[in-house]
Amino acid sequence: MFADERRMKIADMVKMRTSITSSELTEVFGVSVETIRKDLEYLEGQGVLKRLHGGAIAMGKLQNYTSLSGRRGEHQAEKHSLAVKACSYIKEGDFIALDAGSTAYELAALLGERFCALTVLTHSLEVMKILEEKENIRVVLAGGFYLPAEKCFCGHLALDMVRQLHISKCFIAPSAISLRFGISDHMGELIAIQRAYLEIADQACILADSSKFESYAPLKISGFEPNFLCITDSGLSDEVWEAYKKASVDVVRG
Repeated sequence: MFADERRMKIADMVKMRTSITSSELTEVFGVSVETIRKDLEYLEGQGVLKRLHGGAIAMGKLQNYTSLSGRRGEHQAEKHSLAVKACSYIKEGDFIALDAGSTAYELAALLGERFCALTVLTHSLEVMKILEEKENIRVVLAGGFYLPAEKCFCGHLALDMVRQLHISKCFIAPSAISLRFGISDHMGELIAIQRAYLEIADQACILADSSKFESYAPLKISGFEPNFLCITDSGLSDEVWEAYKKASVDVVRG
């Protein structure tokens, strides 16, 4: 097999799987570690991947916008797993903020079962509905202009309310995260609320199932800050987890 053909196949493998190890590539293609090192070096120069110790990860793929109804049916087991993990970072009596969207719904469903006293700030009508009959959960709804497609509120009225508060933790559920582009999403109106949560929180927890890693959406919410914790599911590969660790981004797997 010629080098160009092998490199094209390596690029396809990385794009499909997000990460791959050098030892696997030497076995698949029957070539030396040094040959694979040169292949990965070449592909990194072409912007296809990022080399890591022992392998590589894809540089990132664009996450297309999916409707809320569509997202609710995607990666449900992974979202539940990371929501369970997120609960371990919440304490009784906390005042937290919870984002809108299908991942946030998974966490909201657990809060009433697992805690005796919480205050939850949200701009999501669906999160409020999940929590409204939980006597142990006090809900603060940031109201404003209603966005039917996402079943939540946005605009300056919601922002003004959020910015008057101080919370211990916020739980943000973006569309994508990557080492290169940071934390990103699709809708500017909702990104403004997410950024406001980040501003008023002592700690930010980023809820992202493993399919969202090393991908990006058109609009950047934020880069990674020292007080950020990324919470994901057990499907995140060791290679990607190690890459984030090396970049001093704290990631925990459920």
